[in-house]
Amino acid sequence: MPGPPQIAFTDQTSVFLGGKEVRAIYYGRGHTDGDIAVYFPAEHVVHLGDLMAGTRGVTNPVVDYKNGGCLRDWPATLDGVLKLDIDTVIPGHGEISTRDGLVAHRNKIASISDQISGLVHEGKSKDEIGQLLVSKFDFKPINMGGLDGMMAELKN
Repeated sequence: MPGPPQIAFTDQTSVFLGGKEVRAIYYGRGHTDGDIAVYFPAEHVVHLGDLMAGTRGVTNPVVDYKNGGCLRDWPATLDGVLKLDIDTVIPGHGEISTRDGLVAHRNKIASISDQISGLVHEGKSKDEIGQLLVSKFDFKPINMGGLDGMMAELKN
């Protein structure tokens, strides 16, 4: 972007467009450490960017470790979003979803985090962990690019 942003905030801010509130809320780390939820309270709609992104159904997380992403924190970040009064969820990519779709996405990320953490602590190899992610969670190459980072993060 050329120059500083026109609006900056720490946890939450609102603007009004056409008389309707649009709220930007930071709940914590996920895909990066700068992901926000853009909430339209009157419409019960939230846009999540890459906190929920994919081209089909419940997708797998892509953690951008270079920009502060965190698999372990991601479910808690989505828990914050789920406290909102929402019916419709707009992902960063892919099909529009629902609150139930967001719950399923959150639970899948938590399960992936738990599985990887357990396998890392059992001393499993990257290949073994990768095979589980492909067979159990239908991971694709884009998701596998962050496996080294996920393993390092979940080692502790």
